[in-house]
Parts: sequence; structure tokens; C-alpha cells
Amino acid sequence: MTSAPEKNVWTYDDFTSRELDSARWKIMAINGADGERHRYQDRNARMRIDEGRFEVTVNPFTRFHDTDPRQNNAKQMYQSVRRFPVPAAGDLTFEVEMGVRTYDQIPHDPLDAFGTVNLFDLDTGVVLNAAATNDALYALVERLVIPGVTLPHEHYIHRVVLDVPTEPGLEHRYAVTYRAKTSEVEFRVDGELAYWARLPVPVAAFHAGMALFSARDLSRYARAEREHGQGATGRWGPWQITTSVR
Repeated sequence: MTSAPEKNVWTYDDFTSRELDSARWKIMAINGADGERHRYQDRNARMRIDEGRFEVTVNPFTRFHDTDPRQNNAKQMYQSVRRFPVPAAGDLTFEVEMGVRTYDQIPHDPLDAFGTVNLFDLDTGVVLNAAATNDALYALVERLVIPGVTLPHEHYIHRVVLDVPTEPGLEHRYAVTYRAKTSEVEFRVDGELAYWARLPVPVAAFHAGMALFSARDLSRYARAEREHGQGATGRWGPWQITTSVR
């Protein structure tokens, strides 16, 4: 008889303080193509905490770059101070509610303006995002090109539009689970399985994140097509972490 998995459920942040807790969250920063350290922070960002939700509005976006996606795509992004280890013989689940409202977004363009629930591991380049616009939800699985970590041919990005109806500002509950034994990831929305994938490498730990993005292809679209006055509001909370050991 197989014993039931041992579960540990706890809240990482319930956003009950007046300001974002610097012991839990910080602005994400990454090295750009120019070798400089760049913070994912837009000068138009306005933050507030209300009713157990952390809310960020950037309207319009002002952080753009013409050649380097690392300096263009993320407008405002927060990463968890803590890196969460994956149980070697179990699962790690991140669960949070998110509502996204975009402004002047190109309809049905998932990359023009969107908000995200982020999980990422810079030791392997693996990124897992649940993303939302005014009119669609989608899952993203990516492996970044990181010098010393991954090679250019190892990069890939998959975006899958989910069969979940939504509307501007509507909150959904997202749960993303990573399973150590099989390197599988599951995306659940409002309690229902919406997508799953198998990662090409095992991941030992993840950071969590919250972000607003605009990520139209720099090689396909001119600055005027990418920067046309769009913006977004994201609301997140509370963050719940579950480990399950078999």
C-alpha cells in the first residue's frame, strides 16, 4: 500500500502590510547585451497594497529598447528574495491569484501588453509563466540563453493560449507545479488542469515573480509599432507554496 504524500502548505506573502516587504520581494535585475546591470523598473510604475493584493500600474509603458529584449520586454518585475528548493522526491507548487487589465492593447495580441505569474531558475535558464491580457490567458515555457549556462541552440520558447475565458481585470487562481522525478510542469487555472509540459533539464529550485511586460518581436516591429501608448495593471495575492514529498 502506497502511503499518502506528506504535504506542507504555507503562505509566502499575503500582502497585509502597507508596503511591499523588502525581505520577500525585490526589483528584478539582469545583465543586458551591453554587459551592464539593468533593473526591470518603469518610471511610470505606481504601486499599492489593498485587500490582500499587491497592485502595479504602468500606463503607459516607458521602458523600451530597440535591439536587446532583456532591456525591452519586462517593464516592471519583482522577484522573490527567497529561492525555493524542489523536493528531490516530490512536487513544488506555487499558487496565487492574478488579475490583469491592459490599456490600449492591440486586441488578441498576447505580447503587446500583459501581466505574469513567473517562476524561473537562472541556474538552468528555465522560465515558466502564466500570463494574461484583457482577452486571453496563456502558458509560457522558455529556456533562456544565459552566458555560461546555456548555448544559443538550447533556447526555445513555447506559448500556448489556454481555453479559459477571461475579461479585463478578472482574477483567476493560477497554480504551477513542478515534479522533480519527471521534470514535468503543470499549469492549473481556477483548479482545472490547463496545460502541462516536460522540461529538457531538471530544476533544483525556483524564484517566484510578478511582472508587467510588452514583448513584441524587436526584429519584426518598428519602435512606433511596439511603443504606441499601451500599459497595464496587475494584481497579485496571496502567494501560497506547497511542497509534497512521496
